[in-house]
Amino acid sequence: MRKSVSVLIFLLCLVLVSTSLFAQGGKATANKVDQITFKGEWTLAEAAAPWKGETLRFIGESLPPLEALAEVKGEFERITGVKVEIEQYGQAEVIQKTMADFVGKTQIYDMILSPHRQLGTYVENNWLYPLDTFLTHPKLHDPNFDIQGGAILDEKYWQEVSWYNDTVYGLPFHFISMYMWYRYDVFENPAEQQAFKQKYGYDLPSPPVTMQQFYDTAEFFTRKKGERLAGKVLTDDVYGVTLMGKRHVSTWYDFLNILYAFGARDLNIDKGAEYGPVVLNSPQAVKALQFYADMAKFCPPGLLSAGWDESQAAMQQNIAVMGLEWDDAVGAVENPAESLVAGKIAYSGIPIESEKAIQIEGWNYHIPASSKKPELAWLFVQWAMGTEVQKQQMERGGQSAIRAVYDDPEVANLPYVPTAIYLKTGGKEVLAMRKTGARDGFGVPETFVKAINPKTNDTSVSLVPKPTFPEQEEVMQEILLAISNTLSGTMTAKQALDAAAANIEAIIK
Repeated sequence: MRKSVSVLIFLLCLVLVSTSLFAQGGKATANKVDQITFKGEWTLAEAAAPWKGETLRFIGESLPPLEALAEVKGEFERITGVKVEIEQYGQAEVIQKTMADFVGKTQIYDMILSPHRQLGTYVENNWLYPLDTFLTHPKLHDPNFDIQGGAILDEKYWQEVSWYNDTVYGLPFHFISMYMWYRYDVFENPAEQQAFKQKYGYDLPSPPVTMQQFYDTAEFFTRKKGERLAGKVLTDDVYGVTLMGKRHVSTWYDFLNILYAFGARDLNIDKGAEYGPVVLNSPQAVKALQFYADMAKFCPPGLLSAGWDESQAAMQQNIAVMGLEWDDAVGAVENPAESLVAGKIAYSGIPIESEKAIQIEGWNYHIPASSKKPELAWLFVQWAMGTEVQKQQMERGGQSAIRAVYDDPEVANLPYVPTAIYLKTGGKEVLAMRKTGARDGFGVPETFVKAINPKTNDTSVSLVPKPTFPEQEEVMQEILLAISNTLSGTMTAKQALDAAAANIEAIIK
């Protein structure tokens, strides 16, 4: 746990536990905690006994990792006699329903899953319990559940995803980010390698490591129906890359990959909770947005209406040969029942311009201050963070934040895991490297591992935070407007970012 949490705060938490624990739940809730008894060592069944026969309700984003949790929750129900109801929606609807529950004080949800960018809004409105309350309560804390002492995959990632102003408010449902998916079978086809060398004067990189290589390969692999690709005549057009241009949060995330790789930022901050100088219209940022717009001609038609669903589908359906995609969606592209390219994808980092970088992102388990069963919610969270449950989610594309999960050979051998671990530990951990020409897509590409980060002059990966303060949604909308105006040709990249920067200055003041 964060070392800056002082002894004083710890003692205050113990006082809160004994005097005002779960005040929103009322006297009946406190009485249930008092009813917990153990015959011997701590057990989940005995800790949850006061809630036997009741229902625990929570909400999250409808993606394979949460679907996996919904499939295995029966074990928790069997042990505790508690029914667990999981509502699954798209990200925007999850946020809307969660906010409606908080603002309307309807107390529908005992637990929520939330993207970490919402933290400031929830914390500043006193809508969440700090987790110290639960971690220090002897009847609720499983002594075998130790989130301290290196249990979390990366400390900086956890600080950004689950903490706000030096207080922890959640445990990570998963650490996620975006990185490159690429069709290694196409990139490493001998005929394509020869043709690329003749046209561009250098070897076809697999994968592209720099932004220039990214541009060149996207241009090279954009083909018309009737042309050949990897020795086959195309029955449909194929595109070199898939990006996102819809005025939607998906495009904001997508563009941040390019923004950070160009060494630019929206605000100059070290932590998401900070208010820093607005630097969105820096020369590097303008170059990044112009590059994003220049790549549009190598994307499938309809870029201005494309979000993450359309981008992912373009990869799955053999329409595009590379894209910047979410790592919690890899289960879909690797599933032969859903994907035409299962087993043909490899995974690398975002191509480098001025920085070798990855954006920090994650979803948290949070316990609302309005929860009717906060203690029971905490017991479920502890169970769900266990290694066996985490493994089930990893097999469906989950991205566990628990280090021990990756010690399991079945998890470590998932094709996307080495790249995920390498990037999220800032380049410190390499489980396996992939050499160009390997028979499968397993491992982080050797060329990317050895690539220098121009910002640090070593091979590390910059872990970049994004704003989590309450106004982050307004900041995001300004950036989306700038992207939209640039892609549509309404404004130049500089005009769009100058306007966005001025508006963001006004917002955060």
